[in-house]
Order: sequence, then structure tokens, then C-alpha cells
Amino acid sequence: MVKQGWKLLLVVMALALVIAALPVMSACKTTATTTSATTTSATTTSATTTSATTTSATTTSATTTTTTKTVPPTPTKELKFGAVCYLSMKQGLEVKKWLELFAKVYNEQGGWKIGNDYYKVTAIIYDTGTQPGQTRAALERLVYQDKVKYIVNSVGDDANETTSITEPNKVLVVGTGFSDDSVAPKLQYYFRGFGIFFARAMQYVIYQDYYNRIGKAEPTGVLVLPDTMFGRFSAMSYGATMKLVGFKVFDPVFYPGDIADYSLVATKVMAMNPDMIDMAITSGDAIPNMLTALKDAGYKGEIMPGNLDPFTMQDCITRVGKEYLEGRLGGYFDPRGLQNDPEMLSLIDRYTQEYGKFESDGAFYLGDWFIFRDAINGTQSTDVEVLKKYLESGPPASMTLVGYNQLFARPDLQNYRTIDATPGHGVGIIKDGVMEYYKQVTVRDQYLVSIMAYGLEEVYKKYWDEYGFPTFPAAEKPFFEYTYTPPSK
Repeated sequence: MVKQGWKLLLVVMALALVIAALPVMSACKTTATTTSATTTSATTTSATTTSATTTSATTTSATTTTTTKTVPPTPTKELKFGAVCYLSMKQGLEVKKWLELFAKVYNEQGGWKIGNDYYKVTAIIYDTGTQPGQTRAALERLVYQDKVKYIVNSVGDDANETTSITEPNKVLVVGTGFSDDSVAPKLQYYFRGFGIFFARAMQYVIYQDYYNRIGKAEPTGVLVLPDTMFGRFSAMSYGATMKLVGFKVFDPVFYPGDIADYSLVATKVMAMNPDMIDMAITSGDAIPNMLTALKDAGYKGEIMPGNLDPFTMQDCITRVGKEYLEGRLGGYFDPRGLQNDPEMLSLIDRYTQEYGKFESDGAFYLGDWFIFRDAINGTQSTDVEVLKKYLESGPPASMTLVGYNQLFARPDLQNYRTIDATPGHGVGIIKDGVMEYYKQVTVRDQYLVSIMAYGLEEVYKKYWDEYGFPTFPAAEKPFFEYTYTPPSK
């Protein structure tokens, strides 16, 4: 049941594929090699490849030139980090490729310079598998056999299972989680670098755009969702966000997973005559089927068409035509369209150089890695307790491939350590059958919209009154207007 929930929550985040089943332990160990050197900064280590430089010294002789090649340092220590990824899913495979590339890039530079030492970086990634017990076996192998002290970017594990091993062994985890179990106050070494609690702003930005297009004082909206536990969760959280923008929200329309006739759903929606339909966590074949039924029923209002990967987009174009999709908005997770940070662009180029073709499927999941990396660079330490203290004390946002990601406290859970991620990313717009980058969902938007949508403003105000209002990335341009007034002293 836990795994099924995990899969459906991935769909909530507008990713192209749905995770199927619980996870194995097929070992995929990578130990990268050392080839060249560069020096990393204490706060923002560049993970770009720099080839060995050559300096030329010309003597006074008219014919003699001496060339001196920079000799890369020899690492004297090793930094091992581990991950368990569901390698039967494309996102899991892509995360594995990225983690192995990060290790390789550092080792090409002569190692990761931390303090006065250079560390050979070793990425150890195991498959979560599909059989019961295989994920646990993979985690136990990482902790007890490989002796890793950091687990980063696992995709497909379960937080309860992971922490039952990592907490007593004081292993630092910067992980992906969708249950509040992963941010419970009892946990001391688990930090959620990718989650969906602080993630309501994508809907807010899209709803706001549609609200302005519709041009009514109180436009109407409805959510059309699969009838699952997470479909019902989405109805609550997305519906609250819709109301926050100013929509009158109709009761959600749920459809069974094995539905054959989508025209019945379209008929029910048409009877409501909404100005906007959000298909939210709808994915796969259900998207073109639902769009076809809505078009055939004569619906002409605004639609957010669910999780459109390129293949589904082509199917939709074949079924309903480009014109019916023109101008529709959805999540945008390809860093090549939204990123302008030089270091991230260099990483994208390096990935393409390494693997021959850029794949965006894993890019959105990598917030965990960059938070972990910045903790080491920010402290210049590999000590787990030092890193833990840094992470739980309000570190600045980390730039990732798809935008900033920042850790915040969860006072609604009585957890006042900064342990939960707020990942920014893009919103796309369909133009001529292609999803193009349109707007950026910022960390500030994600944080504040989520708090307001969940009705937690008073809880967080008390927290801000005591601990201070957060500082967000200055470079971002938020859409959500909110003013906090600190208490007078």
C-alpha cells in the first residue's frame, strides 16, 4: 500500500511516468577515476569538468619554449555516498547516471577539495528491485558492508524502512519522500530534499494565469481526477489552491482507473459548465482519452491537461489536434529551457557529452544532491554531525538543474529544524504542439502558497514571530503577494 501511494504521489508532481511497485538490490557500484584537477570554492563548488591546463614559458632563447603541465593532486581520502534507485523506472536510471557523473567530474579534477584534503568520490547505487525485502537488503549493504555515511537521492525507497537502518547508525540521508513520516520530529539524520508538501505553487501560477484569461470576478473550476487515495488528496490540496486564486470550486469529478467510456465523465463535467478544468494528476492514456471526450462534448474552456510527456503530447495532437491544445499550461521540467545558471548549463553540456543525448527525466529529482553538495561546501567538512547541524539550521537555497531548492521547518508537525524541501521549477505553455518554458515557480511561491492553501497561516506566523521570516533567493521573481508583519518589540 505504501508503494502504491508513493507511485501516485510522483504523478501529483507532474512527472511523465508513474512508478510501479516496491523496490531490489541489483548492485550497480561505480568508482570513478582521477584524471585532472581544479580547486573548488567553499560555498559553490563547480561540478564542471576542467581539463588539465597548459602554461607556456618562453625563454630568452629565440628557439626554445618550455611547456609546464599542471599536475593534478592525488586524493588522499575517499568520500563514499550511496543511493537506492528504482532502476526499472526511467527516472531512477537517470538519477543513477547523474550521480555517477557527479562523482566522475570531481575525480577528473583530482578529487573533491574539502578543507585541505582532496577526496576521491565514489558513488554506490543499488537497485531497489521489485520483491519484498530487496530495498532493505540494498540499504543494509550500503550501511553495513559499504560503510557509507551519506545516502543521497534515493528514488524508490520508503522513508520508514530507510530510517529504521540509517537513524541508529547515524547515516545522513538527503532523500526523496512523500509521506510526512520522512519529516517527523523523531528523525535526526533524515532531510527531505524532494517532496510535495511545499509544492502548491505550480497550480497557483497556472490558475492565476487562467483566472486572468477568463476575466470574470469569480470564475468556476473543477478538478477531474482518478478515484484513488491520492486523487482525493489532490482534490483537497489543489481545490484549496484554486480557491486561493479566486475561483468558485465545484465538487471534484472522480473517475475509476479502469474506465472505458470517458464520455460519461465529460457529460458530467459539461453539466457543471466550468470555466476551467484541471485534470491534475491524470497521466498516460487517460489524458488523450479525456481530452477527446471533452472536445467531442463541446467543451471550450480552459484546461490543464495533466502530465504531458512528449509521447502523450503527440497522442493528444493526433486525437484532438494542435488547436485544442494551443495555450494550455502545465509543468515544465526540462532544464534546457529554463536554466541560465552557468554552472548548471555546464553540467547539462557535460551530461550530453558523457551520454550522447540529454534526457530530462531525472533532472527534477536531483535537488537532494545539490543540497548535500552545498552542505559539504558550506562547512568544508565531511563530519555527519557538522553537516546535520548545517542543514537543520536554515541554510541558503541551493541552485539545482531546474531552479532553487530550499529547506524549511515544519512547525505544523512541531518540527522546528529545517528539514523539508521547497523545490522550484518551471511552468510550460503549449505552442504549436510543443511544450515551451513559460514561467518559473519560485521557492517563495511554493512555501507561502502551500501554507495558505493548507490553512496553516496562523501556525507559521507563530513560528515566524519566534524564529524570523525566511530569507528566499533574491534572484527569483515571485508571483504570490504576501506580507508578513513581525510583532512589535
